[in-house]
Amino acid sequence: MRVKVESKNSYHLINHGPCNLITTGDEKQMNVAAINWTMPLNNDPPLMITVVEEGIFTNELIQKSQEFVINLMGESSAEKVLACGRFHGNEVNKFEKFGLTPLSGKEVKTPHLKESLAHIECRIIACHPYEGVNLYVGKVLYAEVEESVWDGKALILEKVKSIHHMTGGTFAVSERTLTIKKPAS
Repeated sequence: MRVKVESKNSYHLINHGPCNLITTGDEKQMNVAAINWTMPLNNDPPLMITVVEEGIFTNELIQKSQEFVINLMGESSAEKVLACGRFHGNEVNKFEKFGLTPLSGKEVKTPHLKESLAHIECRIIACHPYEGVNLYVGKVLYAEVEESVWDGKALILEKVKSIHHMTGGTFAVSERTLTIKKPAS
């Protein structure tokens, strides 16, 4: 048996991608925010998408700097990720409040987080406004990952334990990979 899901809640059916912390701004004015709607768009050229609500501090800083950094967080940071999503960066310094350390970017002025397991530095190449949100396309300028969670081709999920937002304060945790061998012809 299936149950109907209201259209406005349909995103909960596929919304469990990694919940990343997005850093924005520069050394003078910066923010960190939990942005669940972030994903790769292409690998050649390397492009990422993040969707940000209009009118929030993160959106303001992205529009000023034309940059954002995606910070991959693991299970041990879940409380900080949730907290970053519940406070406004123009009202509180979330770096100080939640013990997050901004580090200088390699190719952008926007900082990345020392506590992240990986980060991806992006420069905006397009913005597509929609009802109440902006979809930002960023070209990847630089990316790095902790060696201990990388096998040379992919993340080692058993070590990363990435968090995936379900709803409210509920997260799924990725703890294993599944490799499918090429089917026999």
